[in-house]
Amino acid sequence: MNLLQTLLQMVFPPSCPGCGAEVGRGGAWCASCLNELWNPRRLDVAERGMGHIEVCQVLTGYGGAVRSLLHGLKFQRRRGNAAPLAWLLSMADEVELAGLPLCGALAVPVPLSVSRREERGYNQVDLMFRDWCAGQGLEWGGDLIQRRRPTSPQWELDRRERAENIKGAFFVNAPDLIKGRQILLVDDIVTTGRTLEECALVLRRAGAISVHALALANG
Repeated sequence: MNLLQTLLQMVFPPSCPGCGAEVGRGGAWCASCLNELWNPRRLDVAERGMGHIEVCQVLTGYGGAVRSLLHGLKFQRRRGNAAPLAWLLSMADEVELAGLPLCGALAVPVPLSVSRREERGYNQVDLMFRDWCAGQGLEWGGDLIQRRRPTSPQWELDRRERAENIKGAFFVNAPDLIKGRQILLVDDIVTTGRTLEECALVLRRAGAISVHALALANG
């Protein structure tokens, strides 16, 4: 930490994004808020029709401060919101990540459409997950899945409309980098699971030997 950062922290000490309490470093949550929001669990992939995904793990629910941070990151260009969301990822322990392929696997983020990425200036999944994946020994495959066409935001649609909206929307642009690999598919939010399943489908068709999924929140 340089002198300027030290002075700024003295004048404006880091605060919890949930309640505003002072915390030890920027991006961190206080113990009380973390205890309240932390809810890691495995989703039932069979029940959700996620037939191309081995395991789908989520870490928290989509509500409260998590929802506000994600909304600002995605729709208001608040890049700084990525830090406290990435910090939550760092709290996942070996038990909560058990069964996911980590060191040596290939991490692939769910992509944005070209137009949405140009408008936003970034893919929020990259900002949240890339450094965390590097720390886990995962290779980053940032652009290996792309969108064939723009889609409507999934949150605007019901379950049937979501499946139709996302069907056939993705393709793998470098199948040779996917073939024979274990894939960890990462996203910010999973709701019905249709987006993750469509991505997993094209990854398996490209030759991935397995696809597991990790999302920060379950909406």
